[in-house]
Amino acid sequence: MPSPGGYALVLNPTIVAWRTYKFSRVLINGGNNINILYRDTMTKLGLKAEDLEPTRTIFHGIVPGLSCSPIGWVRLDVLFGDSSHFQREPIWFEVVDLSSVYHALLGRPALAKFMAVPHYAYLKMKMPGPKGLITITGDYRKSLECARDGAKLAESLVIAEEQRQLDRIVALAGEASKEAKKVKLNPEDPSCSKYVVICARLDGK
Repeated sequence: MPSPGGYALVLNPTIVAWRTYKFSRVLINGGNNINILYRDTMTKLGLKAEDLEPTRTIFHGIVPGLSCSPIGWVRLDVLFGDSSHFQREPIWFEVVDLSSVYHALLGRPALAKFMAVPHYAYLKMKMPGPKGLITITGDYRKSLECARDGAKLAESLVIAEEQRQLDRIVALAGEASKEAKKVKLNPEDPSCSKYVVICARLDGK
């Protein structure tokens, strides 16, 4: 594997709700103190907003420079391993209405629940299971794919926000132009070609 330690640990656990899915893009991030489920993933699991419990959590870092309030939180069973040997634990997720290349993010609370140890150099995670040690292996090519898709998504979100800002400025300028009028700097001089633009709502004084 080229550049050990340079890739995110992306694994494929099974998440159980009304439906059961094996998700291929779940980010393991020991730097996060919450577990995150994205709204698209919630929908795939057959969950609705009314299935969520209220939460007061506010966090930063998912959207650079902005805080984020989840739409609710929910407890779901997460499974690592295969049918012959697996570990299953109930995990609380904060559900966020954000776009992401990942299906979910498992932070320190999930790692502690599973007693799991991630190894970012080898893109592996180990945890105790009912029959002994369980080792889950990531793939650096999938990590690269997620990184590329994440960069494209971030660029598209920035462009969309810049376009919204531009549309807002154009709209404000249009409104301002309707309320403005041109006044000659020297009304007594017919040859004067200099004007100043003022608000049409100003008092005559």
